[in-house]
Amino acid sequence: MADILVVEDEEVTRHDLVETLEREEHAVRTAESAEDALGLVNQGLPDLLITAHRLPGMTGSELAAKLTAEHPSIAVIVVTEAHAIDSALTVMRAGADDYLQKPIELARLSLVIDRCLRREALHRELGYYRNRDLKSSDINAIIGNSSSTRRLRSMISRLGSLEKQNGAGPTTLLTGETGTGKALTARAIHNASARRSAPFIQVSCATLPANLLEAELMGYESGSFTDARGAKTGLFEAAEGGTIFFDEIGHMKTFLQSRLLRIVDERIVHRLGSSRDRTMRATIIAATRMDLENMARDGTFLDDLYRRINVFNIALAPLRERADDVVALAEHFLRRHAANYGVEPPKLSDGALAAMRSYRWPGNVRELGRVIARALMLATGPVITEHDLSIHDDRAPVVPVTGATINASLDVDFTLGPVRIEDVEVRMIKKAMEFTGGNQARSARLLGLSRDAFRYRLEKHGLR
Repeated sequence: MADILVVEDEEVTRHDLVETLEREEHAVRTAESAEDALGLVNQGLPDLLITAHRLPGMTGSELAAKLTAEHPSIAVIVVTEAHAIDSALTVMRAGADDYLQKPIELARLSLVIDRCLRREALHRELGYYRNRDLKSSDINAIIGNSSSTRRLRSMISRLGSLEKQNGAGPTTLLTGETGTGKALTARAIHNASARRSAPFIQVSCATLPANLLEAELMGYESGSFTDARGAKTGLFEAAEGGTIFFDEIGHMKTFLQSRLLRIVDERIVHRLGSSRDRTMRATIIAATRMDLENMARDGTFLDDLYRRINVFNIALAPLRERADDVVALAEHFLRRHAANYGVEPPKLSDGALAAMRSYRWPGNVRELGRVIARALMLATGPVITEHDLSIHDDRAPVVPVTGATINASLDVDFTLGPVRIEDVEVRMIKKAMEFTGGNQARSARLLGLSRDAFRYRLEKHGLR
């Protein structure tokens, strides 16, 4: 049921409209002029306005234009004279959602009303989620007061000030371990810019197969390949005027990297099966936990692409280096999960706070969120203790390694020149894996690492 305002100076037409609408259980108010209608609107906004185009004084089109400008949530249907094409064009330009011609077909009236109300409901829903997303992913969502977090917020603000509504901002590369908040940062950059109301498209390079990713990115024309039964808009086109975010870009196959290189260079996209140029006006943000510089050096990532996406680099610090942020983040997650469960947020005991500060958080902020959610379910009282957190540092004691031990086990000879620490780390990992027969858990213990930290280094160095 909807609240509908009918504005019609012809009594017979007005009576027929009211009778039909009330039969469908809508609440109906009526007015004979646009001026009377404005007085009724001031008493309460209707969901839908049905108005004749020709009215004494202000026309229905002028009424529609005034109301939609002041109250965009009102759906508007304008009734025009039969075969009055000029009137129909006028009312649609005035902001009407639809129009009907006299004599009104009552069956068509019901269909048009239903369509308009559904459309407005979708607009309200979209507006709600968009506003919620802006609030949950703006710069204030970057929680913490450590120096690195304050610097991150400053960088986001700076990027936002550089980006214009109709242009693209600087291409940005976000680097950091798993769980440090790269996706949240990308969204915050988008929401801090003048393009915050434009689309934000996230592309998961690690999970989509390469052939599917190409079709999703570029789009395609009907018949361009076997299963292309119709044309499809690509993600680059969908991101027009907004931001396209490549999550874990280090997993992108080389042939796709070359396609992306051309797009970054030329800002032109071609759908598969098409030669038509489509200009791409979207800001590109990429993120990775992998060492793209090393990958570019060994040929597993295009050096040209690395240089082009690394225009503005933001390195996100791991949580173990942001001890000042741990408590603030824990309390944030506690409030959020408690609200989701419909319970009062408990306090964190001194022991729990001390345990969280000393823990190394190999899974970073994402792991902290999971730990707090689990602790909230396990806690039996108004206080969360260190036992409820169920965290412990499973690193094995680190045996001091001397230069002689390194030389003996890794054949490092410093007399030949400088040695990169990354190369030493790779060789240590390989030695450990050889010693344990490929057992990752035992290898991690030998190197004094948690299993998550060890897996991160395997991926970082491209070891399988």
